[in-house]
Amino acid sequence: MKMRMLSNGLGLTTICTAMVLCAALVAAPAVNANYVSDCEDLNAAPEGVVLTGQDGYYLPPGTDSTDFLAYTYLDNGLGLPQNPTGGDQFIGGTGPASPTFARAQQDMSFADSATWMLAYDFAAAYLGSGASANNIGSFSLRNDDTAVSHYIHLMSWVDPEDPTSYNAFYMAYDVGGTQFAQPGMSPGFMWEGLQLDHWYRAWILLDLESNMIIEVGIADLQNGGQEIFLPADWYLEGGGAGGSVPPVSFRFFAGGTVAGNSVAFDNIAIDSGPVATESKTWSDVKALYR
Repeated sequence: MKMRMLSNGLGLTTICTAMVLCAALVAAPAVNANYVSDCEDLNAAPEGVVLTGQDGYYLPPGTDSTDFLAYTYLDNGLGLPQNPTGGDQFIGGTGPASPTFARAQQDMSFADSATWMLAYDFAAAYLGSGASANNIGSFSLRNDDTAVSHYIHLMSWVDPEDPTSYNAFYMAYDVGGTQFAQPGMSPGFMWEGLQLDHWYRAWILLDLESNMIIEVGIADLQNGGQEIFLPADWYLEGGGAGGSVPPVSFRFFAGGTVAGNSVAFDNIAIDSGPVATESKTWSDVKALYR
C-alpha cells in the first residue's frame, strides 16, 4: 500500500490566532505507520462491494449495523467527485435510518507508543430527499469491551431541515472527564459549514500519556486552505485523571434517524511516534508527514 503526495499546488493560508496556526497543505502522515491504506487493494465496484471481511474490517458485535462498501471513484454510487489525492477507490457508508447504522471497525494495538497521528480524507453526501436528521457520520477511537469512545470526530448537519452543509466537530472530554455534548466543539471556521460532495483531509495528534489531544488539522483538498488548532484542554476519555482503558480499535460510522446520510474515507493512516509538541512553524508541521 502507498500514500500519495499532493501535486495540485494548493497554497499557504494566512489566518492565524493565538491557538490556530496556518500551514501548507499536507498529504500523508509520517513513516512507521501502524495502519496505512489508500483503499487500492480492496475489492471495489461502482455500486460498492461489502467492506466487512476485507483488510481486517468487521461489524462491531452487539450493534444493529449495515456494511460500509468499497467503491470505485468512477461512476460511484455515492455520487462523489474524484478525490484530488485519491487513486481509483475509496470506502463509504450510508445509513438506512435509525436504529440501523453503517459501521466498519478495525482492531489495532496502541500500546507501542504514547503519541499517535491519525489522518484520513473524508467527504459527506446526502442520498435522501427533503429534510434529513443528525448525525451524518463519524470517525472514532474505541474500546468496545467497556463501550468507551476515546474521542469522536463527528459530522453533523448545520441545519437538518436544509441538508446542504455540515460541521465536522470533535467530541473530546474536559479535564473532569465529561464528554463534549453533541455536536462537539469547533476548532475553527474551516471545520464549519463544509460542502457536500467535496473532499477534505483531517488529522489529529494524540498523547496517550497525558491523555490529551495535542493538535487537530483540516485541509480543503479541492479548493485549498488549511487550518491547525492546538487545544489547551481537550482530553481523551477519562480527562485529566487518564483513560480508564486503552484504545484498541477505530471505527467509521454513517447514518442518522432518516435514510441517506453518507460519509466516505480514503488515504487512511494511523502512525505512532510523532513528538507531541506544538507545531509552531511550517517546518515543525512538515516533520510530521512524508
